[in-house]
Amino acid sequence: MNTAKCISSIPTSSSAGSRFARNRPKALELFAQRGFAQVSLRELARHLELTAGSLYSHCASKEELLLEFIEEHYLALLSLFDRRYRRECPRATLQAVIQGLVFRYTAHPQHFQLATRDIVFLSAEQRQYIDLLREQLRQRLDASLGAAGFAHPVPAEIPILELFEHLPLWLASHAMNEEQRVERLMQLLTAPLSRGT
Repeated sequence: MNTAKCISSIPTSSSAGSRFARNRPKALELFAQRGFAQVSLRELARHLELTAGSLYSHCASKEELLLEFIEEHYLALLSLFDRRYRRECPRATLQAVIQGLVFRYTAHPQHFQLATRDIVFLSAEQRQYIDLLREQLRQRLDASLGAAGFAHPVPAEIPILELFEHLPLWLASHAMNEEQRVERLMQLLTAPLSRGT
């Protein structure tokens, strides 16, 4: 599925195209602050410094832009399981993944917000695509936890992926430095799996 339609259709020589690309983070911020459903197309265009009509030459719909932001989020989470995070010890690898998750949240909290709150506004086809990415993420997380000695008993019993996705948001309200967040996230993520071991 090619979801980069909003980006790939930008004519790089055009000032409107570069304006769209330059102001795209403003759309992310607007969706995160107000909620996707509360943002009108006209308001979105105004934030991107475009007219509502010219917005369509860059992006087919508001939903398409939302899909891009959510896709970016899940691709970034999947990249946490790339080779660069692997360590000699599986527990150290898991620690590196969790540290990457904390860094990702620190740098991109708005992506987490959209992915956990506004995913319901995607079409069925778009949601199916995101569900595939989430399933890949769940499989990689389960494999990493298993390699580190945290056996996952029954997938439906403990929603580990949901913990992985939501814990950074929940921990953000607590006064902790990044090292403390990593340690706490590791504890919260693995505690339900440690009971049987």
